[in-house]
Amino acid sequence: MPKVKFDREEIINTTFELLKNDGIRGISARNIAKKMKASTAPIYAHFENIAVLKKEVINMAKDVLVNYLERMYTDRKMLNTAMGVVIFAREQKELYRSIFLIDADFKSIFERAVLKILETSRDDERFEHFDRNETMNIILKIWYYLHGYATLVCTEFIKNPTDEEIKNKILEVATIFISDALDKKLTAIY
Repeated sequence: MPKVKFDREEIINTTFELLKNDGIRGISARNIAKKMKASTAPIYAHFENIAVLKKEVINMAKDVLVNYLERMYTDRKMLNTAMGVVIFAREQKELYRSIFLIDADFKSIFERAVLKILETSRDDERFEHFDRNETMNIILKIWYYLHGYATLVCTEFIKNPTDEEIKNKILEVATIFISDALDKKLTAIY
């Protein structure tokens, strides 16, 4: 029986499917080989070790996340980005866990998401009274809430909220944080 050859791309795609279904902890040379109906040899022929392969598929997961962050759920860019995080957690549970709850490189994706939200805040009239530092403080508060909310959705503590429910929760919390910051600013003036 001739040996079946697998290329790098096939191994990456199979591993990504494992990540989506079983999470980062489900990725092992044995599990990948089993899913491909092969030995582990092709995996090690293309990758120095499993950590390199895991990093590759985590980067693919991050690309999927960016796609969610850039979708148009509403006519407000900032709200779209925030909704994208929660919808990603709802629809891609294992990818969310792998990126936000397990991956040691969470800081880079966190910074990327926060900077994306900060960038979109420039087009949001609710932030026109705040300088960049004040805006960043508000956005960080919103992010802390958003991360917790998305985690509750991912772990199904909050079961399958609709896009409308997600939007309303985010708007409610954002309004509270923005109003609070505006009240503090006005109190400091008087």
